[in-house]
Amino acid sequence: MKVYDAASIGNVAVVGHGGSGKTQLNSALLFDSGMVNRLGLVDDGTTVTDSDKEEIARKHTRSASLAYAEWNETKINLIDTPGFGNFFAAAHAALQVADAAMVVVDGVAGVEVQTEKAGAVAEALALPRAGPG
Repeated sequence: MKVYDAASIGNVAVVGHGGSGKTQLNSALLFDSGMVNRLGLVDDGTTVTDSDKEEIARKHTRSASLAYAEWNETKINLIDTPGFGNFFAAAHAALQVADAAMVVVDGVAGVEVQTEKAGAVAEALALPRAGPG
């Protein structure tokens, strides 16, 4: 495995409301960066970051999980977080160790409660954000 110096590593917490597409986006990022050779699908239970049997059966993330991609000589740790309120502590913890937050919003439902909560935590931590958070 390649060794990265600290300046070449970034941690990005992928946050938002449940069902907004966080895990699918992580899967697409891993595929597009060449880290995996096939696009995993939440509906098929083939994503890298949802590997627990319960997560696969329910089609939603229950705990934060980590994957990484290399882009332009930088290792980007993608922290896939749960989006439902019962599991928000995991998203909050991920934001504590992140260098940035990627706020994912459902294109149909728009900004929902957990999206706002995650965005507020990211703002309180002064994290750079991509998305409406």
